[in-house]
Amino acid sequence: MFELEYCSNPEIGELHSSGIKFDYQYDVEFDSKLKTLDKFLFLVDMHTIIDSCAKDFLEITIDDFDEFWKINKRLLNFVNAVYGYKEYVNSYEPSLKSITEKYYNMKKWYRFLCDFRNYIIHQSIIIKDYRPSDGDVFINIGEVVSLLSEYDYPNDRYRRNAEEFTKWLECFKDDSLEIKDDIFLSMKNVTSLVVDEMSQMKNDVLLYAYRKSIQPSIEWLIKQIPIIDGKFQYVFVVDKGNLPESVREPNYAMEDFVRRMIKSLGAESVICKELFTVLSEKKYDYFYDGNCDFEDFINRSK
Repeated sequence: MFELEYCSNPEIGELHSSGIKFDYQYDVEFDSKLKTLDKFLFLVDMHTIIDSCAKDFLEITIDDFDEFWKINKRLLNFVNAVYGYKEYVNSYEPSLKSITEKYYNMKKWYRFLCDFRNYIIHQSIIIKDYRPSDGDVFINIGEVVSLLSEYDYPNDRYRRNAEEFTKWLECFKDDSLEIKDDIFLSMKNVTSLVVDEMSQMKNDVLLYAYRKSIQPSIEWLIKQIPIIDGKFQYVFVVDKGNLPESVREPNYAMEDFVRRMIKSLGAESVICKELFTVLSEKKYDYFYDGNCDFEDFINRSK
């Protein structure tokens, strides 16, 4: 059996028995809550990775064509980060498809970059046009359309999708540059537009995932913590027959998640404000990570 023990200061460790016991499945339920929090943290990290890769690509310049690989490296990092995000959210639970597919089906820049990965990079079409002054790289729309039309596709469905992409690609001429009768699409401009679009999608995705899975998990963790003399105690839930592997710490799990959200998203973010509302409603206003009150914890976490 798991037993709930508590103390007012985990650094001193004077434990008291609460008399509360749980069956042997407690660790399974607890660990499932941690997995939910970890998945959300990775979702947040993916947005940070995308922004970082975009910044790297937008800032790069090169001195000569022999260093062109550096531009392609950073462009590929950005494209693969966005596509990896698309694959991750498609398998996320709770399902995020109602949000992400809305953006994908808008056929704007997020969709363009995903299809760019599938129908240009994946087809080994070489991107070779660049502007030395700012390190920008360009797609020759006419050349890409021609090459895709000649490609030997593995099946009819893939060919139809590629044909749809080429028709769509030609619609981007208004956002392109015309040079000597050829139409070039700036990938640095595309990158900036993708980042802007995904910034809005980020808010929608994170808020939906938070309300569906994170808030219930945080409330569950807080529910495990007894209040003694008006103060939440620090809790250890242990199976004494299986120490130290069986120890679970609800305070630590919850406080660590809140700290990482503040550091990753900022205290003024929508997610942090939602978290702060839950903590305020539950009157969880003392943090053992730092032994400080709510305001000090926020400042320490920045």
